[in-house]
Amino acid sequence: MLVSGLTPRSPKHADQQLAVSPGRSVGPTMKRRDFIAYGSAAAMAAGLVGAMTGQTADAQTAATFELHLEEIQEEMIDGEVLFALAYRHPVTRLIRPTLQVVEGATVSLKLVNKTRKPRRFALTGFATDRFPIIPAGSSQTVVFTAPGAGSYIYHENAEGAVGRLVGLHGPLVVLPVNGRTALGAKTPYTDPTAAQAALFDALGASTRFPGEPWRHDVNERNFVWMFSSIDPALNRQVELNLAIDIAGLRSKFLPRYFTLNGLSGYDASHDLATTPHGYEGEPVLIRSMNAGLATHSPHIHGNHIFTIADVDSGSLAVRKRTNIVECDSWALPPLWRKDVLLPFIKPDDIPDGAWPPREETFPLYYPMHCHMEMSQTAGGGNYPQGLITHWEMVGPRKAAK
Repeated sequence: MLVSGLTPRSPKHADQQLAVSPGRSVGPTMKRRDFIAYGSAAAMAAGLVGAMTGQTADAQTAATFELHLEEIQEEMIDGEVLFALAYRHPVTRLIRPTLQVVEGATVSLKLVNKTRKPRRFALTGFATDRFPIIPAGSSQTVVFTAPGAGSYIYHENAEGAVGRLVGLHGPLVVLPVNGRTALGAKTPYTDPTAAQAALFDALGASTRFPGEPWRHDVNERNFVWMFSSIDPALNRQVELNLAIDIAGLRSKFLPRYFTLNGLSGYDASHDLATTPHGYEGEPVLIRSMNAGLATHSPHIHGNHIFTIADVDSGSLAVRKRTNIVECDSWALPPLWRKDVLLPFIKPDDIPDGAWPPREETFPLYYPMHCHMEMSQTAGGGNYPQGLITHWEMVGPRKAAK
């Protein structure tokens, strides 16, 4: 099914649209339009804090970052303004930025707690009490060794999931030192499994996947989808510093907003850092992560995806897939991460003889939405203003023009 009513955009303008002036303040209230410019789209272009050029996997022995824990106001898709918490980069002022490191590097992260309560940094795959409590108004530098290549969520857990649900979370991307298959194809993982190697070796080198191999060094081939859910009542409790029933949080949590990279509905579908876009034969890696409390089931139209990595259900450690199958939706419980490959091939419902299409002009738009139907709404019923975006094929395979 095609998405209609969206204004076509060309990726060639991405650099202009993603430009951000570091240090420019967005004011006390983070409006939706400001978030699009500062909190999401710019995050992929300028917010890979301490990142290397592109996504090269050259060995790094150390990485240094600084994040401030702040109390902010965020505007929801329906205009409601909520109290929230966020990790913020002190220079770019981006909230919840993507951190990128190389596996095995010594990571030094300075955390400045500007909130009114003690906070504790946490990282999926690490023990919940691995890092110290940071008193209100204080700073602390935590040091750890970057885990194996894959996708992780950094968050806050001094009061269980409370801080995370109110906004203290973000993605951590760990790159491999090498990551190549025996045939030389680049993958996102060290020592890829036989199944992973077979898929990445086939990209751009087979009739099933014509075009190019996956590109680790091009932003348009690498996306982060951070899912989250918001219950305004919980945000209000945190704002008023009220006692929270942590043990009963799950049973009382009633989300009214569902976000993808902090955006919902129309905004998420018009954000260049959230909508994969490219030509036929330009495969894209999507690192999907769930920082919320609701389980999600992302569903993609137009192409099937291939889940290439997920997590161990007990430890939440990254697990490289040894059996890769194609599917059109995948389960994403709280704190889970799944790396999926969107192949950007001819949609199966278009006959070979009708490709490239002559009646339906490029770009072709295909939606992504969550199959947990409540997540498609906002504010208790506004549809489709929840977890929805799209991907777009801007043209046929370049060699086939």
